[in-house]
Amino acid sequence: MAWDRVERYRWLSGASLALLLEDLTLNAIFQVFSLNTLLTLLIYIIQDVCLVFSLILLFLAMFSTTLSQAGLIGELFQKFQWCIFVAITYLGLSIGLHSWSLKEQWQRPDKYIWTHGMVCLFTIQRIGKT
Repeated sequence: MAWDRVERYRWLSGASLALLLEDLTLNAIFQVFSLNTLLTLLIYIIQDVCLVFSLILLFLAMFSTTLSQAGLIGELFQKFQWCIFVAITYLGLSIGLHSWSLKEQWQRPDKYIWTHGMVCLFTIQRIGKT
């Protein structure tokens, strides 16, 4: 009986780690394709979709616990409020950085532009990941 529960969380944690590894990989390789706006857009879309899937997996793991099955959803959210807050904040920072950098690339495609605000948002987004 206990091994069934372990197996259920094994694939959830493996999928979550795979999505986080994908996020890290795409963060590393987006610099290579930064001059091609179409590839940059594709990388950003894949990265944001994987972050949403990671958030869905977090909620799936939370709602498959015995606390949620007993109806103690408020207690569950209280225990995991920081984890949920950090995941949603990181998703918001990522989407903000991606949309801002794409807007700057599309306005001036011949230059690689990083404003002070973009550097600040980039730094906060990277720190929020750790």
